[in-house]
Amino acid sequence: MQKEKKRICPECKGIVKPGHTEMVYKLKDLKITVKNVTANICSKCGQSFITGHVAEEVNRLVNRVREDINSFIKTHPEISKGHKEVAIAV
Repeated sequence: MQKEKKRICPECKGIVKPGHTEMVYKLKDLKITVKNVTANICSKCGQSFITGHVAEEVNRLVNRVREDINSFIKTHPEISKGHKEVAIAV
């Protein structure tokens, strides 16, 4: 049985372990928070590392949500004023 290689944080040299994080996107007057994103987290400094594949999927999700919100706002102009905030758990 092969021993799993320890991953070391490039920021603080702590041990990086699998976990979950959240990603926040601020787009003009819209804030989208994506929670429960699969990531590798440093047990010492808390820095999160996301694979390219996961980042692409989250970006696609955020773009879709932004398009849906903008479409909804066009049909409901009374909502268009002020800051909007959306949270999504994946």
